[in-house]
Amino acid sequence: MKTMQRLGLFVLVPAAIWLFAGFVDVQAQGKKQKKDGHGKGRDKNEQMAEKEKGGKAKYKPHGMTDEDMKDWTDGNPPGWSRGNKTGWGGAGVPPGKMKAGDQELLHGYPPGSENWDTGRKEEWRGELERSRSRILEQMRSGKRMSQEEEESAIISIERAAQEGVPIKPIEKTMNRAINRGMAGRDIEKVTRAMSYGVDKDTDYNKLDRFIEKKMNEGETGDDLALSIYKEIDERHAEKQEEPAKKSWWKRFFGG
Repeated sequence: MKTMQRLGLFVLVPAAIWLFAGFVDVQAQGKKQKKDGHGKGRDKNEQMAEKEKGGKAKYKPHGMTDEDMKDWTDGNPPGWSRGNKTGWGGAGVPPGKMKAGDQELLHGYPPGSENWDTGRKEEWRGELERSRSRILEQMRSGKRMSQEEEESAIISIERAAQEGVPIKPIEKTMNRAINRGMAGRDIEKVTRAMSYGVDKDTDYNKLDRFIEKKMNEGETGDDLALSIYKEIDERHAEKQEEPAKKSWWKRFFGG
């Protein structure tokens, strides 16, 4: 009799766990669909669009306030005309989120370089200098830029690299931008947007392909920068949701 009871418990306990897990899955899916209306897991407030003149929707990157967005209306990143000291003061944030001159980033190497030896630092600096020289040569061989725009473009590669964006994707993006006649200030917007993804586990090879696609579609300046912010936010949100998508048996028993 006791043996039968043990066998019964052995069967009933896993069955109860299975039923409970199924209930949890259904509840989670229901809440998720109710939240975003389409089951895509995105909070409408987080992807809020602000109407511009002419009714065009403007994507608001995560963490920006309505007041921040008002600063991004004239087509220039804050501090752009003031060069190296303030033009990239916001670094890895959208124009407007950090006011010009505030919290100026002074470090000369990317995050994680604290443990680099002298040789590794020289290697990284050399790669950056070579990339910078190639970019400068390309700019001067094409459409003439003003000194101000040239400075802005060069600062863009330096500061994006210092923020932690891999140098090769920056150079590839800047080459495409220069070939398309993009202004220096617009190149800065794009590299700022790229640096926004440094702390969001961004796959910069995939982002590079996305940027190329958007450029081929004719996007530039603010439109292209906003597309990059939005793409980074969406890919980051997907990665955060991945653990919740695991099968119930993996969540309960691991794997």
